[in-house]
Amino acid sequence: MEEFMKILHKKYITYALSQPCPTLIPRSGERGAKVNCYTVAIDKDDKPHYLVNALVDDKMICMEWNGNSYANERKIKLSTVNPKDFRISHYYGLSEITYFGINDYVLGRILFIEYIKIHIYRALTTTDQYIFNKKKLVTKQRVELLRFLIAQALEGKKEFDVIELMTELYTIKWVMHPDKDSQLQKVKLYLNSLVDTGELRMINGTYALTGHAIRGIEEYEEQERKHVESVKIQRRMFWLTLVIALLTLVQAGLIKLPALLDVTGP
Repeated sequence: MEEFMKILHKKYITYALSQPCPTLIPRSGERGAKVNCYTVAIDKDDKPHYLVNALVDDKMICMEWNGNSYANERKIKLSTVNPKDFRISHYYGLSEITYFGINDYVLGRILFIEYIKIHIYRALTTTDQYIFNKKKLVTKQRVELLRFLIAQALEGKKEFDVIELMTELYTIKWVMHPDKDSQLQKVKLYLNSLVDTGELRMINGTYALTGHAIRGIEEYEEQERKHVESVKIQRRMFWLTLVIALLTLVQAGLIKLPALLDVTGP
């Protein structure tokens, strides 16, 4: 059994080393999505010790950690290393799976559970993005945007970058939306209009609220209150006028009302 495990360990380490990672691993965009490579390292007491570059027979060609980087080449026997000291990382597209120990790595490659999770997550993310892209990015009105900025400021945010603001408004999914550029420009226009009227000020490409922001909201809410009250008064006047008109017609005898109670009779 022990001999069989050694053969299995050697086979899987050889497979990982056959797909080495470049010095700089792309972790975003199309290049990052195409990544499929491994790093095989040996740690001692949870600290980096060796980076394995190749396996020839039973000898591993490694680079030794000098405190800052893997620098000095060393050759060590596979059989002399504790299988638990291996740390094998698989960069699989934009995902990363790290195995601690050869047995963990072998089991992970056989069962494929982590990869199934990754593919399910990717499928759900793709579907979610597709549904999101079908929706129209609704632009907040000027006052709604100002309210949103004030709410963010109350949570401790002092300055607003337009990209971060777009992410707060629509989540990170907006960057993949077909209308992202036009929506970004709309939000910029609203922000610049708030700068022109004094509610915001520009600081090195970012936006910050001024004292006029609260006053602007209060003035708008007062105007809204007056407008709502005006609409209510107009409705009351309409119904009052209608009732007066009906009573006038009744008094003139143009409209006959049926008797509600007949008190005549035996």
